[in-house]
Amino acid sequence: MTDSAKHGRRQRMLMALARFVCDRAILVAAVALVLAGASVGYTLWKLEFITDRNALVAPDAEYNQRFLEFLENFGDQELMLLMVAPGEGPVGNPDYNPPVPGEATRDEMKQAAQEVVAALREKPEYFPQVIDRVDPEGFGGTRMMYLPAADLEVVATQVEAGAPMIDQLAAEPSYPSLLLGMRRGIEEGAVDSIPDDAQLRQAGLEMSGLLAAIHADLSAATGTPPGADLFRFDSSNPTLDKDGYFFLWEGRVLFVAMLPRKDPGALNQIEKPLAYAREAVESAREKHPDLAIALTGRPVIYSDEMEASGQDMTVATLFAIGAVGLMFVLAFRSLVRPALAVLSLVLALCWTIGATTLLIGHLNIFAMVFGVVLVGLGIDFGIHLLAHYRHGLERGLGVRETLVEVYSEIGMGTVLGAVTTAAALSTAALTDFLGLAELGLICGIGIVFCLVAMLVVFPALLVIVDKRRVGDGDPALRDTMAEREGEQMTERRPARGIVSKLGAGLVALAIVAMLIVTGIEVTRGWVPFDYNLLELNDPDSPGIHWEKLLIDHDQRASYAVSTSADLDELRELRDRYEALDGIVKTTESILPADAGPKQAALARVHQALPVSFADVAPPSSGKQLRSAARKLQAALVELQTRAPRYEAAFAPAIEQVQRLRDLADQRESHVDQRLQELEPEFFGDLVRLLRDLKRDSDPPTITAATLPPILRSRYVGANARGETLYALYVYPAKNAWERENAREFNDAVLAIDPDATGVTIQIQESGTLIVEGFGKSVAYAFLAICVLLLIDLRRPLAVVIALIPLVTALAILLGVMTLTDLSFNFANFFGVPILIGTTVDAGVYLVHSQRHGDPRRTLRQTRKACLLCGLTTLLGFGSLATAGHLGIVSLGLVLIVGCFAGVLGSYFLVPAILAWFNERGTRI
Repeated sequence: MTDSAKHGRRQRMLMALARFVCDRAILVAAVALVLAGASVGYTLWKLEFITDRNALVAPDAEYNQRFLEFLENFGDQELMLLMVAPGEGPVGNPDYNPPVPGEATRDEMKQAAQEVVAALREKPEYFPQVIDRVDPEGFGGTRMMYLPAADLEVVATQVEAGAPMIDQLAAEPSYPSLLLGMRRGIEEGAVDSIPDDAQLRQAGLEMSGLLAAIHADLSAATGTPPGADLFRFDSSNPTLDKDGYFFLWEGRVLFVAMLPRKDPGALNQIEKPLAYAREAVESAREKHPDLAIALTGRPVIYSDEMEASGQDMTVATLFAIGAVGLMFVLAFRSLVRPALAVLSLVLALCWTIGATTLLIGHLNIFAMVFGVVLVGLGIDFGIHLLAHYRHGLERGLGVRETLVEVYSEIGMGTVLGAVTTAAALSTAALTDFLGLAELGLICGIGIVFCLVAMLVVFPALLVIVDKRRVGDGDPALRDTMAEREGEQMTERRPARGIVSKLGAGLVALAIVAMLIVTGIEVTRGWVPFDYNLLELNDPDSPGIHWEKLLIDHDQRASYAVSTSADLDELRELRDRYEALDGIVKTTESILPADAGPKQAALARVHQALPVSFADVAPPSSGKQLRSAARKLQAALVELQTRAPRYEAAFAPAIEQVQRLRDLADQRESHVDQRLQELEPEFFGDLVRLLRDLKRDSDPPTITAATLPPILRSRYVGANARGETLYALYVYPAKNAWERENAREFNDAVLAIDPDATGVTIQIQESGTLIVEGFGKSVAYAFLAICVLLLIDLRRPLAVVIALIPLVTALAILLGVMTLTDLSFNFANFFGVPILIGTTVDAGVYLVHSQRHGDPRRTLRQTRKACLLCGLTTLLGFGSLATAGHLGIVSLGLVLIVGCFAGVLGSYFLVPAILAWFNERGTRI
C-alpha cells in the first residue's frame, strides 16, 4: 500500500518535512542558530521595558485617563515614606504598640529623621522633593486655621483671661512689667471669672510655676531662659509638632515623605534612589539603636516586589531548564539527545524575545514570566518526539525511517497540541488589559516557535548527532523487536489492566467529588479570587510590615482625590465627603476644616490682644523687680482674703513671689546683671510671639500663595490651559486593600464626584479589568480549543475525550481551592491558560496516537511521554512554589495542583477509555 493510501494529506506533508529535515539537517541547524543570534542582538539593541502599572491597563479607559490627567496636573504623588518610631518597630513584631514617646524620645526621632533627610538632599538627582517638615512661618499668616478648633478655643480663653497681663507687657516688655501684669489681672477680676475650683488651682500652679522659672533664671550664674517657650501652647493633637514635623498614631511614629525620581526605562524604576536611601537609613540606625527606622510606601513595595519577583522568576527559569534537562537525561538514559532538546528550546526562547522586540517593541512587567511558561510547555513537544524517536531506533529503524514514522504517527498531534496551546494563550490578546494581552500574545508566538524548534530544529540536530544511523538501520534488530512486540500484543496482563481501571475509576470519582464540593461552596457565596494585592508580597519585607502599620493606624497611603478650580466647590465636596461617617476617615486640602468655629475663636483672640506691642526697652533693675514683686504679693494676699478657695490655690504663688523679693534684696547686683543678660532675648522672643499671634488671629483669605512651597505642589496644580486647580484628598476609614472596603469607599466617592480619581479607584478599576480579562481569556481559550479540536478530530466524541485531562485539572484544582486557602489572584490567574494548554496537549496526543499509530505500541509510548511531560511541567512550574514572593508561590501551587490533576487524567482516565475502544477495534 502506498503512502497516499495509508496516510492522509496532512500526514504526507509532515512526512515530507521529515525527509527534508534529514536531507538538509546542517542547513536547518545553521539557519536556526543565526536567527537566534540575530534575535538576541536585536533585542539587546532595541527592547524596552514598561514598568509603569498605569500603562498596562486599557490606555483609553475613562478612569485611567482621569488618573493620568491628575498626574499631569499635580505631578507624581506616589511618595516614599521614611518611618521613625521608638523601640523595635513592627518588623517581626506583630503586636508592636509602643507608648506615646516623651519629649526626649520625640527629639531623638526628629534628629534621626534629619540625619536621613540631610543625606537624601545631597542627591537631588535621586530625590527632587523631600517633605520632612513644614515651617510654621511659611503659612502666610494662616497657620492658626490649620490647628484643631478645640485648641483655638483654648487659646482664645487663655488670651482673654491673660489680657490684663498681655496689655501690661505690650506697653513695657520686662520682668517687672510681667509681675505687674499678673497683679493687674488679679485686680481686674480675671481670677474671679474662674468658677471651677480645679481650674482655679491649676491657674495658681501655673502662676507659681512661672514665678519659679523667673527665680531660677535670675538666680543662675549663667545661661539663657527658655524664652517664649514659657508661653508655648501644646496642641491637644499629639500628631502636631511645634517644629513642623509630621507624626501619626497619636505621636508614636514620625514620617517623612520623599518623591523618588523614577527611571521609566528600567525594570526597577527606583532601584538606585531606594538603595541610596537604605544606606542613609542604615547609617541612622547605627547612631540610634533605640529607634526603628525604615522605608515604606507604594514605590518601596513595588520596587521590592519587582526585585523579588525578578529574582524568583530568573531562578525559576534557570532551575526549570536545568531540572527539565536532568529529567530528560534520567528518563532517556542519555545526555546528548536531551541536551539537544534543551538547546532547541533555548533557540525558541531567543526567537521569541526577538519577535517580541520586532512586533511589540517592549516587555511589560506581566509579560516577563513568558520564559517560565515556554520552558514548562514548549519542552513537551520535544519529549513526545524524543520518546517515539528513541523507541524507533530501539526497534532497529534507521534515523530517517524513524523520523518519518514519528512524524506520521504523532506529527499531527504535536501540531494540533501546539496550535491549541498557542490559541489558549493568545486569546488573552483579546482582553482590554494590556499587560495580560501582551503576555498572551508573546506566549502564543513563543509556543509556535517552540513547535518549529522541536519539529524542525531538534530533529535536524538528532540527524547530525546520529548521522551514522541515518541509513536502513539494523534489520536483525528490527525483526527481533517486531517478534517481541507481536508477543506483547497477544500477551494478557490482567493485573496491569485491573490497576489501570482502578486508577481510572478513582480519578473519575475524584472529579465528581470535587465538582460537588465546588458547587456547594459556590452556592454559599464562595469566590475563588483574592483581590488583596498587599498579601501577594514577601511577608518578610520590612516595607510590608510598615505598610500594614499604616493601614491599622493611618489610611493616608491610599486615597481618592477630587480636583476643582473653584475653592467654594471644593469646600462643598469636602463637607459632603466628611459626612460619610464610617467610610471616609478624613480629608486633606488647602481648605482648613471647621473654618467657621476657628474664625470665631481667632476673632476673640484678635479682639483680646492689644493693637500694638512696644519694642524691648533697656533692661530693668533689681529695684524695679523688687517693687513689682512687692505689689504682686500684696495683690495675692488681698485675693486670699476674699474666699478660702483663693487661699489654697495661690499660697504657692505667694511663696514664690517672696523668694523673688528676697533674691532682689540679697543679690541686687547679681539680679541687675542677669536682667541685662536675659531681658533683651527673652522679651524679644515674647514680643515676636505675641505680634505673630496678633497677625495670625486675623488670617488673610487662604490661597495657593499662603501655602508653604513644600506643600503647594501636593495641593495646588495647573491644567494644560494654565488654570489653577486645587486637590482634595479623601482617605478611607477602612483597609482599602480589601476589595469590599475599597468598593464601598470608591462608590461613595464617585457618587459625590463622578470625576474623582486616585489610587483606590485606580486599583479597583484595574483589578476589575484584570479579572474580567481573565474570565474572557479563559472563555475565549476554551472556545478556541473546542473549535480547533472539532476541526481537526471531526468527531464530538474524540473532542470530549481529548478534553478529559483539562476537565480533570480544573475540577480538582477548584475542589482543592474550596478545601484550602489557595485561591486565584492577580499573580497566578494566568496559570489557567497554561493548564488549558498543557492538559489539552496530553489529550490531543493520546487521541491522535490511538487514531493514527499502532493501536497499542504508539498509545503506550504516548502515555509514557505524557507522564514525562506532566512531570517536567510539575518540576518546572513547581520551582515557583519556593519563591519569596507569595504571588509567585501561589502561581506555583496552582500549576502544581492543576498539572498533577491533569497527569492523573491523561495517565489513567483517557488511556482506559481509549483502551476500551481498542478492544473493540474502533478508532475514534
